[in-house]
Amino acid sequence: MLLVFILGTVTAGAISVQGAIQNTDANLRARMQPIVSISDDWRAWHESEEVQRWEELTADWNWGWPDPDGEWDLFHADPDHPMRAYMPELERLLPEHIRAVGALPYVYFYDFVIRSSLQSFNVQRLSQQGNRWREDWEPEWFELFGTSSTNMVQIDQGVINLLQGNQFTANDLVPGGNQSAILVSQEWANFNGLGIGSTFELYNIVNAVNSDPDVWISWGPEMFSDENVWELVGMQFTIIGIFEVPVNEDANQNDPNAEWRREERLNTFYVPNWVLEDIHRRTALAQIAASEDAGLEPSSWWLEQNENEDEFGGMHVVPLFILDNPRDMEDFRAAAYEIIPSFWQIEDMASAFGDIESSMATLETIAFWVLWVSVGATLLILTLLITLFLRDRRYEMGVYLAIGEKKSRIVSQILMEVVVTALVGITFAVFAGHFISSTMSSNMLMNELQAAREPDPNDWWGGGMEWTIFDQIGIPTQEMSITEMAEAFQVRLGVDTVLMFYGVGIGAVILSTMIPVIYVVTLKPKKVLM
Repeated sequence: MLLVFILGTVTAGAISVQGAIQNTDANLRARMQPIVSISDDWRAWHESEEVQRWEELTADWNWGWPDPDGEWDLFHADPDHPMRAYMPELERLLPEHIRAVGALPYVYFYDFVIRSSLQSFNVQRLSQQGNRWREDWEPEWFELFGTSSTNMVQIDQGVINLLQGNQFTANDLVPGGNQSAILVSQEWANFNGLGIGSTFELYNIVNAVNSDPDVWISWGPEMFSDENVWELVGMQFTIIGIFEVPVNEDANQNDPNAEWRREERLNTFYVPNWVLEDIHRRTALAQIAASEDAGLEPSSWWLEQNENEDEFGGMHVVPLFILDNPRDMEDFRAAAYEIIPSFWQIEDMASAFGDIESSMATLETIAFWVLWVSVGATLLILTLLITLFLRDRRYEMGVYLAIGEKKSRIVSQILMEVVVTALVGITFAVFAGHFISSTMSSNMLMNELQAAREPDPNDWWGGGMEWTIFDQIGIPTQEMSITEMAEAFQVRLGVDTVLMFYGVGIGAVILSTMIPVIYVVTLKPKKVLM
């Protein structure tokens, strides 16, 4: 019984930890917003064989400016340059990929957000800090997010709350015209004295191109003078909706940049996607015309913006998918990876739980090996112990067999003796293992979480960056402190855990008894008694 208690305590602890990890993971996923996106995996791309080969071949090239040896000038000027055969290219994410992922059965809604920025001399940015400095000749810069849906994800998920007016209608989302609807924040509208029905203009400022490449126009009033502005490529916007940005006090306590992030969202506008696409392409045409007017060859980058319209040009596009159930995340992820190109990754809102997920993975690995080692030790030690125990009772077993007792009844007696004794030890082991595993695993998890939050000086990719792809388009992720993560992990002694432990424990005991039982059933009464 003592032996079963000791081994059972170890086994019970491992089973309790595994159950806690599964419950914690399920609870965290239930709390997670079921929003998913696709982003380029630059880390995997950079570490690929093709990129490593390219870096080896160009190790002696001057990556800076100017280029005294002319490697880059020759490379860009010659479309048949031999090095082009080695230059790795990241396969583009196309609209057809987004549509295919959006058609998966786990998705109930999808959209894509075009992120862009436009300028204006007529309206001003709102500054909550009250210490913003700006020259009169400087344009204001504003962030814009596009949508192709009449039910915006940001409103559906409570990122912004519509206070006045309406969302975009189907007519607003149809391309055409030189005017567009727009949604703005209440604080920004009040600051600029605007309301529902008010109009204002936003645009890209396209500067004239100087024909002398050695003459640069620095940032200042001269850059925005009439002779140096080639065209203002923009559109007139009419306010149809005014929203508020909710304040999440709990999240702000864990985010030192919360006030600045809120200010950014108050100065963010929402428009139909076609507006940003239209302005982007007209900007490309204006840039090309400005170069040609100066007698220069237009940049190949701007020329490419008018080709392959299905590839979004050079715009920053973020697809968004909302799942029916956050617990379908892994199945959705596996299906989506069959569709999207290489070196693109699926991102979800689990980044806030990334630290605890990696820490729980470490605990789960430890618990897995402890469980199987303890079960193996139980089988080996009990088998040897019961074998020795039965050898001392050879004469007793021989008497039973000599008087005609059935072997099955003798086996049943042995199993009953062992199982009843083991049940007592297992019952005590359940509570002891639960108590020990709860204390040890909580301490281990806390240490893992604290270690995970420490920045890695060798991670030149910027490990520990707080902004995710969702933050970039105005959908903040849920932040959790180390204390909150530790509190989410609780080792509970539930019915499932207890039943699983009894099943494993009794199963191991019965299996350990079966080998010695073979010894019993092979006994010959006459040989034993003589």
